[in-house]
Amino acid sequence: MTPKSSTTDAPGELTPRLARKILNQMGENGKPPELGVSHVNVGNETYLHLIEKVYIEDLVQKADGSSFKLVQGTYGAGKTHFLFCVRDLAWHRNLLSAFVTISPKECALTKPLTVYQAVARTIELARQSEDDDPVRGLDDILRLRAEQTLAQDGRDQARRWIDASLGRAPIDRHSFRQALVRYLHAVMEGAEDASRRLAAWLRGEAVPLEEAKLDGVYEAPSNENGFAMLRSLVQAAHRLGYAGSLLLFDEGERRLSLEATRSRSTSDAIDQLRELVDLCGRSELPRTLILYAVTPAFTQEILPVYPALQQRLGSPIQYLSPHNPKAPLIDLEALDLDPPRLLEAVGERLAHVARVAYDFAPPKRVVTGNLQKLVSTVTEEQLEVSHRRLFVKTWIRLLDDLRIGGLRVLAPDEIEGLVRDEQMHLLVEDEAERSNERLTFFGNPLKPTRTRGKTSEEK
Repeated sequence: MTPKSSTTDAPGELTPRLARKILNQMGENGKPPELGVSHVNVGNETYLHLIEKVYIEDLVQKADGSSFKLVQGTYGAGKTHFLFCVRDLAWHRNLLSAFVTISPKECALTKPLTVYQAVARTIELARQSEDDDPVRGLDDILRLRAEQTLAQDGRDQARRWIDASLGRAPIDRHSFRQALVRYLHAVMEGAEDASRRLAAWLRGEAVPLEEAKLDGVYEAPSNENGFAMLRSLVQAAHRLGYAGSLLLFDEGERRLSLEATRSRSTSDAIDQLRELVDLCGRSELPRTLILYAVTPAFTQEILPVYPALQQRLGSPIQYLSPHNPKAPLIDLEALDLDPPRLLEAVGERLAHVARVAYDFAPPKRVVTGNLQKLVSTVTEEQLEVSHRRLFVKTWIRLLDDLRIGGLRVLAPDEIEGLVRDEQMHLLVEDEAERSNERLTFFGNPLKPTRTRGKTSEEK
């Protein structure tokens, strides 16, 4: 029996409430909305089609296979936005999806347990609507699964399903399988003490071994078994009735730089990343798609220093396209639309979202006139911050001004003033980040490589 699914092949309805959430989030920081990203997405449809057809439908769902892809883009090029779009595709196909931010303090590849904990904490089911509470976290997903099975099939059949489907499942870690089975039984029996202990263990938290042994679990989560637990999690997903798993890893730091020589922390992180690639190649992560977002510094400077990983990803590295659908790298600088047309299309989408959010229907000439001038200003000038992020924030601000202050087509110098003003805000934010941040790669602090007084990112 498969779990109840709330997925659908079409984007969810754009309600006024969701539209306002989208405009608020994108207008404040220029970042993509966690829900409803399909309503503002343009320009990457070729990549999304390949991922859906070649990987989610064919490789994951039909062939029980797995794959690892790099997603490459500069700061502000839309890496997180793209990952959210792929997550929507996975949700529509009944995959469990986890979005994990790699960072030095909370989740570094050199600390496998923190990676597992982040996945177990963020793995999530699709939502029916923006009004629904998310079902997020491995233990909550399992609890819902147990409650659904109990309600549909009754206690005796539910117990038999657990023992037949999961009790003898080919899962790497016996302790993980035991914790999974015991937790589901505890939820069905209403044994709250046991379910709390086992839920904490499944989240990778520090459960004293003496307490874990009460539930037949004789292993504690650690960095030594962190990736084995991650393998066990995705191996269990299909047995639980889901179509597979999508793991999305996004570099949390804005600036990525390199040391002039190898460092132990970077070498260890590369080894862990290489292991993930190998696991996909050996199908030890069945029905799993992994996307890891990096900057161009990774392919240009990191890969040549680590030939073992470079060999696995290809040298010279190949880019995903309809003519090369098995290539390992997705380049977000090569989209379906050129920069002016891309910004214009994004602007049209955002104008539609504003209409839904506020019942705001200005004349087309007003929207088009202001949009074309803004696109021209942003693309023609050599701006010091990401032009896409700057455009989104400025356009949403301009839409608010037209709605509140009156409908008119702004003069070119007024558009330039808005852009300069928004650029200044972004530069102040960036400078604040730079003054406090530590240069990182794969969630590890690194020393910058200096060239004529500048880091490789500053050149």
